[in-house]
Amino acid sequence: MTSSRNKKPDKLGFSGWALPALGGGLIRVLGGSVRVKELGKERLEGLEDRGSVAVLAFFHGRQFLLISTFLGRRVSIMSSLSRDGELQARVLSGLGFPIVRGSASRGGARGLIAMKRLMGQGYHGSFAVDGPKGPIHEVKPGAVYLAKKTGAPILPLAASAKPALTFHKAWDRYLLPMPFCRGVVIYGEPMWLDDDLGGDAVDRDCRALQSVLVRLQAEADSAVGRASLRFEV
Repeated sequence: MTSSRNKKPDKLGFSGWALPALGGGLIRVLGGSVRVKELGKERLEGLEDRGSVAVLAFFHGRQFLLISTFLGRRVSIMSSLSRDGELQARVLSGLGFPIVRGSASRGGARGLIAMKRLMGQGYHGSFAVDGPKGPIHEVKPGAVYLAKKTGAPILPLAASAKPALTFHKAWDRYLLPMPFCRGVVIYGEPMWLDDDLGGDAVDRDCRALQSVLVRLQAEADSAVGRASLRFEV
């Protein structure tokens, strides 16, 4: 038996176990109450039917509804090395997702290697492409690098809900669906990239992905009429 004196204290303390438990329950219960309409889902299913995986790309502020939609699927998720990232990793790990730690600013190369390994085991990779700290809707290169390295397509995703709380003071304008609201998830066309890892090629593909995601996000918001009802938090 290992002595308790030899155990490293949890740096997150009480919140290190309480918040993940609460967060996981919130995603299951609140996310499960949303009446979600999935548009273009056949694009993901078509890839899966052919035994292919994808790099799922979406904006940071819309990940709540997407994560609840991912439940039960073979999806790995990138989480940053920050304190908030640690809490998120514990929440998502508790929900059964394989978690990769890293971000555009810290541990990115290690994270991409780990996610590439998981994709080789049949898991989709997934990225909040403007995270972990923004600017909002500015695509970082991680998803593009991973797609080029693996040969897997990027599958752009967008989500929206109404009514919902918009956290306007958060950099990502985080959207939290209200219980039993209407939600929509849109799956865009798969984006197949070349294997050119040069700076110009990566920048070009990041801009192309950003353009697609901005358009899909506008379509998702329009589908639920979200602009007509906002809450300042």
